[in-house]
Amino acid sequence: MVTLSVVAWVFIAIIALFYSGLIIKPRIKLNLCMICLAVSLTWISLLVLRQLGLFDNDVLIALLLGQSVVGGYYLWERRVKDVWLLFRLPVLLSLSLAAWTLLTLSLDLPLIGIVLVVWLLHGLLYTYRNKPATKAYVDKIIACCSKW
Repeated sequence: MVTLSVVAWVFIAIIALFYSGLIIKPRIKLNLCMICLAVSLTWISLLVLRQLGLFDNDVLIALLLGQSVVGGYYLWERRVKDVWLLFRLPVLLSLSLAAWTLLTLSLDLPLIGIVLVVWLLHGLLYTYRNKPATKAYVDKIIACCSKW
């Protein structure tokens, strides 16, 4: 008999949650992406199990957290007006910081400072986005992920 790895069991959990969610979703009128929900419920469960001393694969938790970071980023990107796309980098860094904080269960003050500086820089660019000296640069930042 073949023994399944921890990763295989986690994949099976995601698959089960995904298909269960598809069945339940119409009945409870849940307006969520089932892949996102399945992955999120899985890493949340693994974080709880880790805190209880029953799971110790931080790499796998980090991988799943990263998937949620990218999913959250894409969700944000789809729902904002084009001018707010100037904040792509600070949003992605903030989501990554949140994931890191969840994984480490500690606040990394220098990392928070770095993210805040990026927010400040992009806030200044947003404030002066229509000035001739910054408009071309702001336009390049906004277009960076859509015209490649």
